[in-house]
Amino acid sequence: MSNSEERFIQLLDKYRNNTLSFREYQEFLELAGDPALQAIIDRQAGDDWKASEEIIRRMPAGNVQRRPVRIIRLLAASAASIALLVAALLFWPAQSPVSESLTYQTGYGETRSILLPDSSTVLLNANTRLVWNTGWEKKGRRDMTLEGEAFFEVKKVNGMEFVVESDNVKVKVLGTVFNFRSRRGLAHVFLESGKVNLEVPALGRPEVPMMPGDAIHYDNEKKDLVIETASSLDRSASWVEGMLEFQDESLGTILDHLEELYGKKFKAENKALLEKRMDLSLPYSNWELIRKALELSLHVKFTEKQDTLFVN
Repeated sequence: MSNSEERFIQLLDKYRNNTLSFREYQEFLELAGDPALQAIIDRQAGDDWKASEEIIRRMPAGNVQRRPVRIIRLLAASAASIALLVAALLFWPAQSPVSESLTYQTGYGETRSILLPDSSTVLLNANTRLVWNTGWEKKGRRDMTLEGEAFFEVKKVNGMEFVVESDNVKVKVLGTVFNFRSRRGLAHVFLESGKVNLEVPALGRPEVPMMPGDAIHYDNEKKDLVIETASSLDRSASWVEGMLEFQDESLGTILDHLEELYGKKFKAENKALLEKRMDLSLPYSNWELIRKALELSLHVKFTEKQDTLFVN
């Protein structure tokens, strides 16, 4: 067995258990494109198919043509669901139409790497929902909606537009790498490479072109749009690298962000404390370490009562 085969099997196992880092995921996709490794993928797809064959056999005959959607829904909670989803998208007959949207979702404190049907890759942040509209090949346009935050690496497909829409902002690209966050009426788009056109319907203005290093912040309540140039991944989307970076942010803003990511509720008796501005660099995946760092930095204690953390 060659080194590439051994590495691919190792990454495939981690992929099926959803433990790949984003960089490992990119390596996995590159290896998956090697024709010499197709036999390994075929075997795995066959194993996944056998595991779900009994479910298909029980389906009414009239529903057979829609089996990809049914299978994905039935197995969404299983550890192997991601691998089965890839098998469905890559190996099932093209004549079996998928007529419904595909939904990808993460829980609190969870990130997930996904492969979209057009082979674009997405890293979902915690507490995020991405809905991909199927039928994109016939429509000649790739459409999806986002609630939360995601880091996209978009593959160019015959000049086909790739559109990500939230409640208030629409991002249009062809092939690029960007981060998009939309929560609580606040939208943030950071462009790492390529070119993006940003549309904000409520402002009634032309699309805003973005260049690499640009970060745009939009407040829907205030109808306020701010363009920041010379930003960076560390500053605008540090979570992709496993860190949470806050520069000159108020504690109130930081706690709001942690609430969105980890599902925690915070309450501070001293309201002035929420205005305190801080610079923090914290490991994304370790909530307890984040809690201790905040306690040490603020000289406070977090007391948990009935799902709420009180800042004393």
